[in-house]
Amino acid sequence: MGEPVQRPFDFIRDYLVTTYDLNPGELDGGRSFDSLELDSIAQVEMFVTVSDHYRIQLNDSMASGNTTLQETADLVQQALDAAGGRQQDASAIG
Repeated sequence: MGEPVQRPFDFIRDYLVTTYDLNPGELDGGRSFDSLELDSIAQVEMFVTVSDHYRIQLNDSMASGNTTLQETADLVQQALDAAGGRQQDASAIG
């Protein structure tokens, strides 16, 4: 009990698959937003969705085309750790 239902990387991957119909097999941690052909608006929308899902504050100015999925997941984890590890789960993505 008390364990998060989804790790940040898994949530980000599932969000991208669901929202942008991307192939989950192509979404490894080293992929950048540019390599996935996601524009800055898509990146900011994802940061907002992730922030809302985990109820944390993310600085969407950190979103850039060359940011990788793992770097994004690490930012989320850092924000969760800073918030005392409080991690909220949402039953639906988006």
